[in-house]
Amino acid sequence: MGKPRVIEQLRSTLKTMNSMRPMGTPLAVDFGVSALRVLKVSSGNPASIESAAQLATPDDLLDNPAKRILFQFDALPKLIKSGKMTGLRAACVIPTQQMSCKHLQVTPVPGVPIGDIAAGQMCDRLGCEPGALLVRSIEVGPSKQANKQEVICFGASKAFVGRMMDAIKRAKLEPVGIHNTFETLRQIIPDTADQSGSSLLIDLGSACTVVMIVHKGQMVFARTIEHGAISFDQAICRQFRCSLMEARSMRERITEIAAVTTGVQQSANPHPSMDDPDINEPIEIMIDEIMMCLRYYKASFPDVPLERAYFVGGMAGHKAISAHLARVLNLETRVVDPMSTLGRAGKVPVSGVDLSKPQPGWATTVGCAMCPTDL
Repeated sequence: MGKPRVIEQLRSTLKTMNSMRPMGTPLAVDFGVSALRVLKVSSGNPASIESAAQLATPDDLLDNPAKRILFQFDALPKLIKSGKMTGLRAACVIPTQQMSCKHLQVTPVPGVPIGDIAAGQMCDRLGCEPGALLVRSIEVGPSKQANKQEVICFGASKAFVGRMMDAIKRAKLEPVGIHNTFETLRQIIPDTADQSGSSLLIDLGSACTVVMIVHKGQMVFARTIEHGAISFDQAICRQFRCSLMEARSMRERITEIAAVTTGVQQSANPHPSMDDPDINEPIEIMIDEIMMCLRYYKASFPDVPLERAYFVGGMAGHKAISAHLARVLNLETRVVDPMSTLGRAGKVPVSGVDLSKPQPGWATTVGCAMCPTDL
């Protein structure tokens, strides 16, 4: 699949979504780990970027989710103003760290929706009261276990979601959509309904790595790996006793990672010098977790092969790491820049982001702008 076709498919998706919105698109608000991002797109065909604003997370808050989210809640009104945003409605994304994702094997009960049964089972798994959890579910199909259905469940604290909505209201906006990371990322995968194989999407984020598999337009696998770019940087910090900022700069300067030969993964940096960071451990952990996901998928869908992979997220822009993952996966792969699928109507008001460069880290934000409103 060539790049022009990928971009055209994403633009087609945007056209379809925008045709469903006579009131126009709301602001898309993404409380990401590395940055707070806000995007406004037009409701025309094709959709265009009207404004975009980004506020990077201070280094001392990157590994402190509670303080980071409070910082972003307080910063939201000013960021909207800096980006010259217009509109009174907003949709936002539940941060991945604040959401639980589980595959459940559910026994159907006559007269009871599968989603309700799965929600109760999800609460039991997490040890919380049903009234305390906001649960959404996706039915995958018959389970390998007899008389059971496989369901993907996403759960988030209702109290936290309420705090997000309060932050939106304090910014003088009306909340019209609350989405999870998987819902938003699903929007940016090109439509493969006419193809037999499945698509793998890996979001290489700051604190987490999101793995999702889609077959003929349906999500059939989803998992969050608690391991991301910060894990790489912390490993470098331990090696050199440096700050997180210095470690990130060292990681970004890595230009080559050893190839995979004879089916065996070589060390990421087999002969590091005193000045070269050794990222063997974090990249091997990430690959092991991804391979575990692929084994689960293969066991569930032995007759539906994976044919392609898409990389998004901030670390997807790291050419050496993305190339190394592509070699290990042995699939047709592509780093997707969702911002490139949006038009530009003249000079776009921006703050904190350079639209002349690829922005794979904006995948969740663009996906949020494409999701139907659900409140």
